[in-house]
Amino acid sequence: MRLRFEKFERKYNFQLPDSYKLFITELGDGYILGNCEFYSAIDFIDNNLRLGGAMDVGIFPFGGLGNGDCFCFLKYGENSEEYYIILWLNETYNYVILNSTFDNFIYNCLLQEYKALLYPEDYMAEGTKEEYEECIDKINCVSSLFDFDLEVIEKARDEKALNSLILSRDPFAVQLLCKEGVGLLGTDFKEGSKQLTRAMCFSPDYTAHYYMLGKHLLETDKVEALNLLFKGAMTSVAASGYSYWDEDDIGIPENVMEEIFDILVLNKEYLSEEYRSSPYMDFIMQSKPYNPDFRFVLAKKFLQDEDYNNGIKELNNVLVLTDDSNLKIKILEMLIPLYEDVGLVWASGVCRKDIKFIKNLK
Repeated sequence: MRLRFEKFERKYNFQLPDSYKLFITELGDGYILGNCEFYSAIDFIDNNLRLGGAMDVGIFPFGGLGNGDCFCFLKYGENSEEYYIILWLNETYNYVILNSTFDNFIYNCLLQEYKALLYPEDYMAEGTKEEYEECIDKINCVSSLFDFDLEVIEKARDEKALNSLILSRDPFAVQLLCKEGVGLLGTDFKEGSKQLTRAMCFSPDYTAHYYMLGKHLLETDKVEALNLLFKGAMTSVAASGYSYWDEDDIGIPENVMEEIFDILVLNKEYLSEEYRSSPYMDFIMQSKPYNPDFRFVLAKKFLQDEDYNNGIKELNNVLVLTDDSNLKIKILEMLIPLYEDVGLVWASGVCRKDIKFIKNLK
């Protein structure tokens, strides 16, 4: 059966990576590589895989871990290359940024298969001959399909070497870049801060790198530390970088915004006048980063001031934070004309589909 990827691409103004189309066409639905089981291509094309009202509008799941956590495209711009590969966590409704492209994500998954050969007691169910053979078959098949260099991979003999391979191929693998960067801050501050700054440049709306470098600088450069933490406070609550999986855990607290807000409130005199007089500072002083009602008031303030980008961001924060399905529907109905006014008609279509999803749950 021919897969109509162009149906999805036209509807959501998102040119899918050729590597995704190749993978799904050649290996099919339900294929498992590393810890990702790929979802039905038909359901993906019809956008039936979102948890409506709990995911940012640009999130499109294509695979999962089997527990509700999803591997997704996160569309953040209108150009074909403007997307991340993320892991969205169903218990906390936040995500971590894994890779900058789909083919780099496949490379990451391939290395997980190779890691199973290195550490079978950790990654194989029983370590049987059949499991080894299946793992080797997958490595050979995917390497051949994507022309990955197996000789280079086979020289890696430990976790550090495998991480180096990922960053060598994908220098904007944000979560891993943050992990490597924060690990260097105490011994090689210049290199550690360079890596975290690279992560900031690629993902300026992510909390983790601002929090890590800001916390580290509090004792030595408080002004710069507070500047970074304020930027972290303005990011979306879903973009925290927190993970309950050891593999992706980089030391971000689940309620990281509470800590950031507390630090800013106690040290507001070190902030610039621009930051101290902003609507965000008034919101921060209330110390309620995860309260949807307070976020809703902030969103309406931005919209009243015709700051539509921040207004839309805060409405999405309310969606993630509230459990009230009626409020979710109200927010989505508010977002539809806002997205259309700024030219993001595809996003208004996502909102309409999310409304139907929520109503069907009632």
